[in-house]
Amino acid sequence: MKKTVTTLVCLMFVCQVHSQNAVHEWEGEVKQAATLIGSDPEAAEDAFDELLKGKNKKNVALLVDIGNAYLKEGDVKTAKEYAERAKAVDKECAFAYILSGDVAMAQNDLNLASIEYNQAIYFDEDCCEAYLKYADVYQGVNPQLSIDMLLRLREKTPGDTRIDKRLGKLYYETGEYGMAIEAYDDYMKAGMPDAQDYTHYATLLYLNKEFHESLATAQKGLAMEPNWVLMRLLMYNRYETGDYDGALKEAESFFAPSDSADYVYLDYVYYGRLLGKHSLYDDALKQYEKALALDSSKVEIYREISGVYEEQEDYPRAIEAYRTYMDARHSSADLGELFLYGRLNYFAAADSTLKEQKAIYLSEADQAFARVAEYAPDNYLGSFWRARTHSLLDPETTEGLAKPYYEAALAVLEQKPDASVPLLLECLSYMGYYYFLKGDYPTSKAYWERILQIDADNQPAKAALEIFK
Repeated sequence: MKKTVTTLVCLMFVCQVHSQNAVHEWEGEVKQAATLIGSDPEAAEDAFDELLKGKNKKNVALLVDIGNAYLKEGDVKTAKEYAERAKAVDKECAFAYILSGDVAMAQNDLNLASIEYNQAIYFDEDCCEAYLKYADVYQGVNPQLSIDMLLRLREKTPGDTRIDKRLGKLYYETGEYGMAIEAYDDYMKAGMPDAQDYTHYATLLYLNKEFHESLATAQKGLAMEPNWVLMRLLMYNRYETGDYDGALKEAESFFAPSDSADYVYLDYVYYGRLLGKHSLYDDALKQYEKALALDSSKVEIYREISGVYEEQEDYPRAIEAYRTYMDARHSSADLGELFLYGRLNYFAAADSTLKEQKAIYLSEADQAFARVAEYAPDNYLGSFWRARTHSLLDPETTEGLAKPYYEAALAVLEQKPDASVPLLLECLSYMGYYYFLKGDYPTSKAYWERILQIDADNQPAKAALEIFK
């Protein structure tokens, strides 16, 4: 056990030294000569040749350091030559292959870079820098390869927080927000996070719908330094946690600079939602218009606009916006959207100020609810709202237009132990009243009695049953 712990400690130490470039006795001279690479390359070459005399003639570490100096100054060709010289001295020197990989990266040859870094790992499986650089090669091309390499490294050095930070970023890029948060959790606890780290972490938490945690993280980051993204997240997270007053204050600060600031469409969407929560509907609509101006492809904004008009009971405009939303998607609306569209038309039909268009709204509502019932026969919603729609067509229940739909809805509701009591009562009441009007008193009485079995104090049922005595 003691040996295992000692090995881990040594590995961590080696990784840290390698990643930070070990300090050698010739470091100062290499740095001084490196300043001449751009201005006087011959003088730089002479200085390096002088360093490589005597005992340093075959000094692999020195050759690599000189190669890195040339690479840093942009002389890729000479850097490559020194990498090859280092390999010639020691063909198993991991850092010579790392230098070759860095040269390949500078030439944008990702395939060669990955081969060189892999060679470094082959010759020194504990060379942490090679693992990290290999992961860097593929992070934008094949993130999973980067993740796999970092996981291999973490098994060797579980305490290296740099690995957790990189894993967090890669998981984020692949949409694995939960995994990204888990990786960042370790880094944020054991590492030395800066404001940028808090920004990444707060963003991840927000995307994973951990709004309270994201808010707290954003506040910590802002305590370190001003940050535009974190200010945005304060507004988003306060809205999502229901702190609409606090969110509105954050929004006012966030939008204070000017409309020329670097805003994104979602900023205006959240501002519109906040203004809507404070019943500032005209101002909310203006924000949604700004959001669409920034990105007209975000057709879901029309759904938000529809919601504002619905709050104002302006059903014609609510319907128009919602229809624009559904049409813009260029695909069949899902059942939830069809249902919401049907409800808007139902409310419009029930609005006494819109009598002239009542038939049109009822037809639209019925078609929408019919499709819901067709595609989800085990769901009561389609039949139930078709029943309500037909009740508007037959308000006196003289024709019984709603009867088949209330019966269908009731059949579904009665199969659900947790069915809504008000919905059951509405269905049963309609049926009881319908059969009463038809003079079928035994059937009518049976429905009223079923109501009392559900709600013993139901006054309409009691009154109806009194008639039958």
